[in-house]
Amino acid sequence: MATAKSPNSGTHSTREKLNQAYHLAGEAAHDTADHVKARARATADNVKARTQESVEKGKQRAHDVAERAESSIKAHPLVSVGCAFAAGWLIAKILK
Repeated sequence: MATAKSPNSGTHSTREKLNQAYHLAGEAAHDTADHVKARARATADNVKARTQESVEKGKQRAHDVAERAESSIKAHPLVSVGCAFAAGWLIAKILK
């Protein structure tokens, strides 16, 4: 003799499966969000380090150029004053 199923027995199993799927999807989304956050932090740290390195290189280059200019001016003071006067005079003529 066949047994009759109660009307809610299939629905109960389906609800449990949907509930499990919902929780698994939530966990997967949470894991993905954590992974994205970690990669974003790593990328930001990398960019920050590269930027600081570039700034330090730029500071060093500026310092080197200033030292070379200073030593050139000390070696040839009259030529430096003459060049500065000529540049000023030329700029004044161009702006008039």
